[in-house]
Amino acid sequence: MIRLSAVLLMLGLACFEFGNIAAECAEPTMGLNSLLQLEAVLVKHLESYVDKVQNEQETISSYLTDIDNLHEHMNSTEEYYGNPINAFLTINRFASLWKHEIFDVLLANNTHSEYINAIDSEMDKKKLRGPTNEDLLIAAGNLLDMQELTGIPTSELANEVVLRDFYTDKNVTLSASECYEIGRSFYDLQSYEYAAQWLQQARKRASLETSASASKIHILEHLALVYKKLNNTKLAYKLTNEILKLEPTNQAALNTKTLLQTELLLDRIRISKVTVDEQTDENHLEL
Repeated sequence: MIRLSAVLLMLGLACFEFGNIAAECAEPTMGLNSLLQLEAVLVKHLESYVDKVQNEQETISSYLTDIDNLHEHMNSTEEYYGNPINAFLTINRFASLWKHEIFDVLLANNTHSEYINAIDSEMDKKKLRGPTNEDLLIAAGNLLDMQELTGIPTSELANEVVLRDFYTDKNVTLSASECYEIGRSFYDLQSYEYAAQWLQQARKRASLETSASASKIHILEHLALVYKKLNNTKLAYKLTNEILKLEPTNQAALNTKTLLQTELLLDRIRISKVTVDEQTDENHLEL
């Protein structure tokens, strides 16, 4: 099991730093009431910090447990990676989960350098490298080829069992975040129909998951982009309004809404013109 000593070390060093701050501020000339106020400030900020670290520790611990579980119960790598979904998920863990949910959290703290140096040293020693965005798109392309070739519905693929949780004895299917990453990759590959289907699956799962990594706003933003590419301006406009319900000050959505309103208005004008022209043609034929 991967240890979380780095997170615990962060907490310990933070407590030490708070001690230094308190020692510098608590000069003999300060009254006892001021010391009590200082303690109240320290308690408030330290409690907030402890809560933050505990939440980060629980989240990271959950990810590490899942990955350990996957490695431990993988019988055959050839069989496992024979499924393009598993290949995509493995690369995506490095592009998304490891980077944003684990390393970025650790990098946000001042004690990360020793931890990162140790990782870099071992990677150099073993000549390892992390996957690139190009690797992720190649994996997404293989998954797209498989889906187009087999014709398996997106809803069925999204519900495929990708992991057996031996602690809860339950099957694990794709999460909202994973469906979102597949949809986003398909968007980059300009496969907009399939991108829309995967993003819709992400949207459904995000509404059910209590702690979805992919936020509803990010999912809706990509869905609006996809439907704009599919020339479905009405649906893109509807999705943009959903974003603004969740976040009324979202500047990107406000700008997009203005552009979509203009397009919808122009569409109405074009439709009206075509209707008038058709009616005129019919009148000429009657004459």
